Amino acid sequence: MKLITIALLRGLVLGTVLYLVCGQTAIGQPAMEVFAHRGFRGLHPENTIQAMKKALHYGAVLELDLAISRDKNVIVSHDAVMNPKITGKKDGSSIVKEEKHVLYQMDYADIRSYDVGQLPNPDFPEQERYPAYIPLLSELIDSVESYAVAQGLEAPRYFIETKLNPKTDGVNHPGPEEFVRLMMQVIEAKGIRDRIIVQSFDPRTLQVLHRLFPDVKLAFLAKAKTSLEDNLEWLGFTPDFYSINPAYIDAALVAACKEIKTELIIGNCNDYNEIERISALGVHRVISDFPMTSLAAKKRHNNGI
Repeated sequence: MKLITIALLRGLVLGTVLYLVCGQTAIGQPAMEVFAHRGFRGLHPENTIQAMKKALHYGAVLELDLAISRDKNVIVSHDAVMNPKITGKKDGSSIVKEEKHVLYQMDYADIRSYDVGQLPNPDFPEQERYPAYIPLLSELIDSVESYAVAQGLEAPRYFIETKLNPKTDGVNHPGPEEFVRLMMQVIEAKGIRDRIIVQSFDPRTLQVLHRLFPDVKLAFLAKAKTSLEDNLEWLGFTPDFYSINPAYIDAALVAACKEIKTELIIGNCNDYNEIERISALGVHRVISDFPMTSLAAKKRHNNGI
């Protein structure tokens, strides 16, 4: 059997998306709610406006990460320091690892001048390439909201991760109170508060949100080798969602989360077999770098179908 081409894979994606997203999955379980990790970075440059627009066509929740610039703009970036794998300088040359481009120590006008869409990503060879920049959160929201209306798509939903670490407060980002204030100013101004879930590995922004914005849905990205009880004790309350590495999801954890009325999310997973296994346990939310249709097509190809 000939190796599947990227074009064929994308054809399979488009040809089966409505069936898999709107109806039953191929494994006979309810359709997965998919969170497009960084805008399905397996196919598109991560956290870019173009990627998020394309992810909307799969009915996916838009998963994105936030950082703060020196001039206090809320920007969409996974990394606090520009990633040399995916970032090019304004003159077209690559940056090197030794050059520390800390976003919180740069004004947004300078950040925007770098390209994050044209370098081939070695981790995702199928990824498209096109000119792109690190966007403002406000700009990304405006763009995808307008695009959804123009395309007749459902209103976007957002799964927003706050990227903080107590060791880098004041260096890579502001403290949690200021971070939440800056983020929520944008969220409130854009009128999407009822369509967001905020997630974090660092419990502090979740704790601030739980106190000041109790209606905002929250997801705790749990420590994988720590028990549910210990993770929730660290957080200090029961979140709406509990996200964890798929290897740690079993029937006992599913039952425990059901008991405390928190919804499980499969942490970032590109293994269709794992998604099948966990779906059979009754978990139907997954964060992934690829749409379910891409993962299903890859599985069929690997099985020689």
